[in-house]
Amino acid sequence: MTDHSTPSTTPERWRGLARTTGVTAIVAVVLLFAPIIAISTLGEPAFDATNEEAAEFFRNADTPWIAAAEATASIGMLAFLWFVVGFTTLLRRVEGEPAWRSIVALVSGTVVAAYGVIDASWEAAGNRGQELDPGVAAFAFDLGNLGFANTWLAVGSFAIASGWVLLAGRVLPAWWGWWAIGGGAGLIAVRYAWEGWIWIIPYFIFWAWVIAIAVRLITRRALETPTLEERRAS
Repeated sequence: MTDHSTPSTTPERWRGLARTTGVTAIVAVVLLFAPIIAISTLGEPAFDATNEEAAEFFRNADTPWIAAAEATASIGMLAFLWFVVGFTTLLRRVEGEPAWRSIVALVSGTVVAAYGVIDASWEAAGNRGQELDPGVAAFAFDLGNLGFANTWLAVGSFAIASGWVLLAGRVLPAWWGWWAIGGGAGLIAVRYAWEGWIWIIPYFIFWAWVIAIAVRLITRRALETPTLEERRAS
């Protein structure tokens, strides 16, 4: 008689999920930031750019390689979604039921990825950049930047919820949780000063945490309940 029951979830499968989650995080960082850095070489103006500066930026962006870079960044956001799903699955195991903080992290990360894939304000402006009116260029530029600033709130929510689970579950030393919470709180705070440069600091803190947690997931065991001795050591 054939056994059709669901196979048990072994530690090896959890470790496999952890490694896959870490890899998707690294892939997401590469696919997101390589195009962003490339596009910035066009002389991307500051958030408070004038109409003419915005129009000149989109005129320079009216090239095939920019369209390819933007598509690559969208794929990077989908890779980030894979990371979010895998990581929050691991967090749910740590949190137990009711896993409301893990769900908050999942939904928040999904909002970030959805915006990254769906928003096309800059792509639309650059698609016909040579014909773009400066006033329309400024609108598209501000729309993209304000949408980006709003994603800081969702990223902050993801980071805070994730860090909270790590702190409560004590599966890693406490500084891993505080690192995430600090970056997330900073991203929410800088939304109120979105036109300045200060947002770069918590943004860097968050992505540095993502890279660090990815390396931790790839090279070490999955987020497992620690032994009593490990709890005391942490």
